Amino acid sequence: MEEFKMSEKKTPPKPLPVKDRFKRVPIKMRSPEERIHDFDLYIHGYTDEEARAEAARCLACNVCVKGCPARLDIGAYVRAIADGEPKNALQIILKDLPLPTICGYVCTHNCEDLCVLGRRGDPIAIRHLKRYAAEAVEDYSEVVEATPKPDTGKKVAIIGAGPAGLTLAYRLALKGVKPVIFDALPYPGGTMYVGIPPYRLPRKVIEKEVEFIKSFGVEFRFNTRVGEDIPFEKLMEEYDAVFIGVGNHRPRRVECKGSDCSGVYHALEFLRGVALGEIKEVGRRVAVIGGGFTAMDAARVSLRLGAEKVMVLYRRRAQDRPGYPSSNAEEELREAEEEGIEFVWTVTPFEYTSKDGHISGIKYWKNRMIEVPGKRARPEPIKDQEYFVEVDTVIEATGQKINFDFLPEEIREKLEMSWSEIKVNEFGETSIPGIFAGGDATNEKKDIISAVADGNRAAVGILRYLFPERAEEFHIKE
Repeated sequence: MEEFKMSEKKTPPKPLPVKDRFKRVPIKMRSPEERIHDFDLYIHGYTDEEARAEAARCLACNVCVKGCPARLDIGAYVRAIADGEPKNALQIILKDLPLPTICGYVCTHNCEDLCVLGRRGDPIAIRHLKRYAAEAVEDYSEVVEATPKPDTGKKVAIIGAGPAGLTLAYRLALKGVKPVIFDALPYPGGTMYVGIPPYRLPRKVIEKEVEFIKSFGVEFRFNTRVGEDIPFEKLMEEYDAVFIGVGNHRPRRVECKGSDCSGVYHALEFLRGVALGEIKEVGRRVAVIGGGFTAMDAARVSLRLGAEKVMVLYRRRAQDRPGYPSSNAEEELREAEEEGIEFVWTVTPFEYTSKDGHISGIKYWKNRMIEVPGKRARPEPIKDQEYFVEVDTVIEATGQKINFDFLPEEIREKLEMSWSEIKVNEFGETSIPGIFAGGDATNEKKDIISAVADGNRAAVGILRYLFPERAEEFHIKE
């Protein structure tokens, strides 16, 4: 593992009185009235003083680590910030996470939901403190000395330049294994680049982290579709192992009457089209179908493209939406409501109307909710009354799945699957020796930090596979 230089510690802050530990140092944000008119970042980072004050609230119990899939030593890096040592904090973070700034902006921060201070007040702002530490250093090489091991002659093909693939590539490069990342997009980051709006995750942040990883000899081949531009079989022949880290890019559609008219998008293609400059307007009235995080992004992007009214239509109640209950889901909903997004709960669209081939409105039913023991309540449309709303654009944020068409049929037949994900063992290896997988392809959580954890796990598995005589050297962090 890499070497870390620790700088001299400053005088730690005085312990906070108990009564002051329960209130979070506020995060400064641009006003909703201002931020909806552009794609600029809207959440400001902590100042040195604010970060130290927030970190000083920490009780150092480290219960929060149980909520982190990558098992970052949260207590240690928060304490380093409290001591006025953001560089030391970043050194600690980089031991388990090569994407600290990205996660400092958009991590789902499940760790905060376990913070014991949250039981009586506000949890520690762990995600924002991570961002503070990462942004304190322009060049990570100033902080961490990670010298790759000598070239072992081994090569690994990584399909997908998302967080799982990037993390894996970084880990392998440090061990003298040559990683080559293949991605169909012209940019690194996968869905992070084309699916997360820049007001939440600036593109320069992704580029900074990718350049850090690239500096260790990681090779990228963009605009390259495995299965089309290069056969999967060729990767198996030319590389010592293959990692499947593809994202969820095949949309699930509503498929109601009239869904083939123009002006109807799936959220993935909509967000990608906006990111690549292919979609620049949405009209005056926009309806987003769905209630998850992607729906929130699509709705808020629509506002920034000039829509005057944006509605989110969801078939269940607010408390049934994906991600709830969590502080992340609450933040997303609150910020969307602040910006003027209108939410219409418990409805089912059944027909899109059109004029001259373009979407003009949505017909929908109201739903009654049927309680199901042990599961989310089930929506049941009440069909004796119809409702209608005029729209210029419809965006369906109704889920997506993995597209495995790039795999040869004989490979697909041998891969063990769990519903729509690939089954892997504790080391990220599939049912086919030498083929590993992680991220959205294997993980139901479908979030960045879980993908990072998968990349770390697969790195251990691949190293054990490539060097079986040294298997005991490589361990998974529990």
